[in-house]
Amino acid sequence: MPNKYIVKKKGKDTYQFNMRVPKALMHLYPHKPFITRTLGTACIKTARIRRDRIVGEIAAQKESAYSNERTAFLAFVDTLTEAKHEARGNRGEAYYQLSTQDILDTETFPKAQLAASHSVETGNIPEGYRPTLREALHSWLERNTRRNVDTLSKIKTTTDKFLKHCGQFDIELESIHRKDVLNYIEQTIESYSVSTVSGNLSRLRTLYKHAWQIGLIEQRPCPFSEHDLAYYKESTTQKTQMFSAEEIQKIMLWADAQQNTLGDITKVGLFTGMRIGEICNLKAEDVHIEGDVMAFFIRKGKTNAAQRTVPVCNELIPIIKRRLTKVEPETLLFGIEGKKASRDFSRFKVAEITTDKTKRFHSFRVHMSTAFDRAGIRERTAAFIVGHKGGETMTYGYYAKADELYRLKDSIENAVKIIKRDWLTS
Repeated sequence: MPNKYIVKKKGKDTYQFNMRVPKALMHLYPHKPFITRTLGTACIKTARIRRDRIVGEIAAQKESAYSNERTAFLAFVDTLTEAKHEARGNRGEAYYQLSTQDILDTETFPKAQLAASHSVETGNIPEGYRPTLREALHSWLERNTRRNVDTLSKIKTTTDKFLKHCGQFDIELESIHRKDVLNYIEQTIESYSVSTVSGNLSRLRTLYKHAWQIGLIEQRPCPFSEHDLAYYKESTTQKTQMFSAEEIQKIMLWADAQQNTLGDITKVGLFTGMRIGEICNLKAEDVHIEGDVMAFFIRKGKTNAAQRTVPVCNELIPIIKRRLTKVEPETLLFGIEGKKASRDFSRFKVAEITTDKTKRFHSFRVHMSTAFDRAGIRERTAAFIVGHKGGETMTYGYYAKADELYRLKDSIENAVKIIKRDWLTS
């Protein structure tokens, strides 16, 4: 609906903004069922632009809001505490002569007013008004503004998803029990990978710990901690599958059209079988050139077998040479972290290629291993190049001998020919 929230002012040609007050913001708009603002224009296109800005402001308010009753409760506690402080214990002062209803606004959040009065008098916070998960999130965000945008976005999204699972906009931290989290795991593991669920639990643990560190809650066992996901990992693990020839061709056409970092990384993945993390961890100084042979020296990786020399095929040499002219020796060759590159490729794959979770960047390793096999390359040599356990114990390092590199280079060129023949030829 392009004109959503836009209405004509009664008896006038100009437009105004009109939205029902979201439940999460009712405490900010007492006694008002709608948020109404003039858009100050009779042009519908201008009205839409101004409408979008207001919607963005309201979304920001919702993001930083937490439980309506909790917010009202805190405001009432502040009012009563200040009044009590001014009385300074003198029973003759006005505070002790007035009822709670006299001090507070009796028409809004009456239950929160009574809870605030009880809390100020006894020091105990009644159930229903205790610190909440969104309150912990809001505090954490205020104290971590320098974190990268992706981290901030993920912790907000994770919180929203957990609360959506609970069927609530907000929830008291002390009312979250281990059984609730186990139910959350069971529900979400069907739609997300084990690593994603594990990451979500980690972020929720961070908020819970933060709530204790700033004194929102007393120290108690964290319901998001010590969950063994091994069972789910074993039952949901699916073997990585290769892309079809048609899919590989579409990926390579896309990579050619990109002319950017992710396109280059994709080509390196297909023609070397390297893991995306290994590619992104390469520094310019890790490119070894001996004669007319270029190779990557992988210093560390997923396993001990990951440390190895990977010759660069002729297809990739122009790409790497171009990159070497743009970076310093000690800087990353591709200038991007593996996690971001992996997410960006995954978004492209899901949107343009396939939603099959068994087909991913890691599939390029399967293509390269299969190509080695079809090219008749010795299994131990192939295992060394792709960094599998069982690869030959070779001395190919930064200063490998030329004949050793040439032998590896021949093997990888033969595998690249198979990739082109079996997957890149229409």
